[in-house]
Amino acid sequence: MKKLLAFLAALCLLCAAALAEEPVFTFRSGVTFGLNMDQVMEAETVPYHEIDNERTKGPVSFAELEYEDVTENGMKADLKYLFVGNELVAIQVSYDTEDRGISYEAVRDALEKAYGPSAALDAAALGNGIYAVDDEGRPEGQTEAWTSGTVMIILVRDDDDVDVTYVDLSAAYIHA
Repeated sequence: MKKLLAFLAALCLLCAAALAEEPVFTFRSGVTFGLNMDQVMEAETVPYHEIDNERTKGPVSFAELEYEDVTENGMKADLKYLFVGNELVAIQVSYDTEDRGISYEAVRDALEKAYGPSAALDAAALGNGIYAVDDEGRPEGQTEAWTSGTVMIILVRDDDDVDVTYVDLSAAYIHA
């Protein structure tokens, strides 16, 4: 009887652990946080890319992998993958409102459809991830955010573009 109870207790713990796991955030083409730059380039379906190694933003040095004129949420955008220590930690999608005629409201509506209502940006929870959103660590213009599991999605409107940045809140650089 004791063996059966011990087995049932262990089974309950395994089931609870499986239920507690967060689903993995998957971006376009199967890209997930934690991949290295080569893995992202293999997964990405857009052929042309530009690599900008070691761009320091605040206390963090990012390597950037950039793609232009990518279709995201049914709209043309520029795409930037941000790496710290060759680990993907943030993804930024930039919609040019002047050249492409995309509105802030259209981008926000697409995000609300996927993630529900937005909230104010919690910069404290974002930690050093604020530098993935803005080089200076001070996003200007209208800002909204969503949190889904260990990912924070930040929407920023400035003069001529709308940026959506997906930040891995579990990445070590966040609170470094």
